Amino acid sequence: MYLAGGSCRVIQAGVHSGSPPEIGVIALPQTSLRGSLCLMFAVAALGVGSGFAVPAGAVELAPHRALYKMKLASASRGSGVSGARGSMVYSFSDSCDAWASETNVKLNLLYGEGDEVSTAWSFASWESKDGKSYRFRIRHSRDGAVVESLKGTVKRGKPGSAARAKFSEPADKVIELPAGTLFPTRHLIDLIEASQGGTPVFSRTVFDGASLDNPYEINAIITRDKGAASARGKSAAGKIAAAGLAEMPTKHVRMAFFPTRSRKAEPEFELGVDYRADGVARMIHQDFGDFKIDLLPDKFEPIEKPDC
Repeated sequence: MYLAGGSCRVIQAGVHSGSPPEIGVIALPQTSLRGSLCLMFAVAALGVGSGFAVPAGAVELAPHRALYKMKLASASRGSGVSGARGSMVYSFSDSCDAWASETNVKLNLLYGEGDEVSTAWSFASWESKDGKSYRFRIRHSRDGAVVESLKGTVKRGKPGSAARAKFSEPADKVIELPAGTLFPTRHLIDLIEASQGGTPVFSRTVFDGASLDNPYEINAIITRDKGAASARGKSAAGKIAAAGLAEMPTKHVRMAFFPTRSRKAEPEFELGVDYRADGVARMIHQDFGDFKIDLLPDKFEPIEKPDC
């Protein structure tokens, strides 16, 4: 799973005292999951030379559809947030020469004085496996009114070369992408490859098109799986197994998202994900600073992979 930023999809909020904040979901990646997913991973540590080509069979992402329930994990007094409820539906598919993903989020944030803000966000992407082409679209609404719509493409002569993201929505918008920029699924593969190789810190620059703050520098800290023995971990593992997905090694990844054009020392947001070796996210924890949201799996469904 990539949560648009992702992998990595992902929600971003700016909190202002006295009134509900503006909320925007960032696509992230797998990772979602969006903003600055820790995409800057050490190429040398991966042992794959350029960092863009992964040996055949090294990482096999599982095409699947997943439903996650969203709930408030914690909130500071100053945030004004008293509750949260929602869901995220994520799908990832493989079409032999490309990967496609789609994320749909519905989230209601509740405030102390009884106010409620409803946010809906959808993100879809198509990424060629050779790293040369990428398409994306996002639609974000708040209380039923569309507040943002983005759509565009990236084409480049060879993977890893500098390129331009050209938007059709908003018309004529262009974002320059430096050499070495990854697209979401390739980043997820490199991230998993790094975790399997014992790399503790991984960084990359990633573009997913889920916000105009792209691209992001994503700094990831990879640690051992500490949640497998918890009640939530066991519940999630049971639902994954019920979908017919085999048991896989899992690592916890903590990602900090930094817009490359920002000079702030603090990340725009942080994201914690328990990633299986096949890219399936067992659990997700979104940290916005003033409040935190957990995404807990409710249902998994495998998607048939084509015979290539």
